[in-house]
Amino acid sequence: MVINKRTLIVVGSSTAIGFLGDVLTYSVAAKKDKFRIVIPKGKDLVSVLALGIIGGFIIDYALKQIEQSLKTPQEKALDALVDEEKGKIEKGIFANDKKPTQIIWV
Repeated sequence: MVINKRTLIVVGSSTAIGFLGDVLTYSVAAKKDKFRIVIPKGKDLVSVLALGIIGGFIIDYALKQIEQSLKTPQEKALDALVDEEKGKIEKGIFANDKKPTQIIWV
C-alpha cells in the first residue's frame, strides 16, 4: 500500500483538527472555576489519536470517491492511459525492448 502526499495531508490535518476539538471538549467538561486547557492522558489520548487517524483515512477515501465520480469520461480515459504508462515505466517495458535515449513531448 502506497500512501501519497495527499493522503498524508488529509489524515494529518483531520487528526489535528479532531484532536483540537477533543481537547476543547475535555477542557469545557473539566471546567470547575475557570477555563483551562486539559489534554487527555493515557488510554484517552491513544483512543482520541487512533480515532482521528481512522477518521482521516475515511475522509480521504470519501474524497477520492467523490472526485472519481465527478470526472468526465475523457478524464477517466486519460487516467487509465497514465496508469498504464506508469506501470510500463515501473516494469521497465519499452517499445521493442529498447532503452530510451530521449523524451519528446508532443
